Amino acid sequence: MDQIRAWTMLFHLQSRMPGMSVDWLAAPISQALTGRMPTSPAAERAVVDAAWKPGYRSGAEAGHRRAVEGFQNAAFDAMSRLTRTGIDDPDARNLLWAVAEAATVIGQTGHQDTPGRARESAHLAARNDYPDLSPIAAGVVAGWNHGQRQGQQDAPHSTSRAIYAAVTKKTGEHQINKTQIDGRPAVDWFVDVIGGVLKVPPEAPTPRSSPAASEAAVAFRPLSVTHTAAPTVSPVASIPQPASPRRSR
Repeated sequence: MDQIRAWTMLFHLQSRMPGMSVDWLAAPISQALTGRMPTSPAAERAVVDAAWKPGYRSGAEAGHRRAVEGFQNAAFDAMSRLTRTGIDDPDARNLLWAVAEAATVIGQTGHQDTPGRARESAHLAARNDYPDLSPIAAGVVAGWNHGQRQGQQDAPHSTSRAIYAAVTKKTGEHQINKTQIDGRPAVDWFVDVIGGVLKVPPEAPTPRSSPAASEAAVAFRPLSVTHTAAPTVSPVASIPQPASPRRSR
């Protein structure tokens, strides 16, 4: 398939592929079909993979931005409350500035995920979920949509880990453990921020393996409820990890 035909097909599929740009996919789809019969199983799998990769990047970029903005907004909101109450708490202010700074720096570097996850669900959807489309068109739609959802799920985890690691490196775990934000241990504040970051936006389909915010909070929260001792596990260490990648053949 030449790029003109690929572009035409993608143009008609835009409404079924949120966030898709025809320019991103025309060349990969055309290349995936070069030398393959459009009706062959190899062609179907090739277009799923070709659409999945840019779909993943699109979703990961959106998830990365959501995580960065979530940390930035939470830090600035907490600093505003400190100012309004007139409380002089240099530990809390320094920690919140460290969070805002880390989020800004990491936001400028971009997400670190690379598409390597298995695509079996996308291949299955291409065969079963779009009976009104040709096999090639169904593969493109399924590949993009499944890749995008996977990127949206993966990136907030990795970005949250990166931000927390940067804050810990700058301030030290001990400083985080002894600092209070909004009258409670800073580790609990991180729990709420990360839980909000991992929550899938209302407009996005919820992947089955995506943890709900309440489940995330339970996973991050230290075992001790008295807070008389520093937690033994940092919140970021308990971020639910995606399943181990299985590369498609």
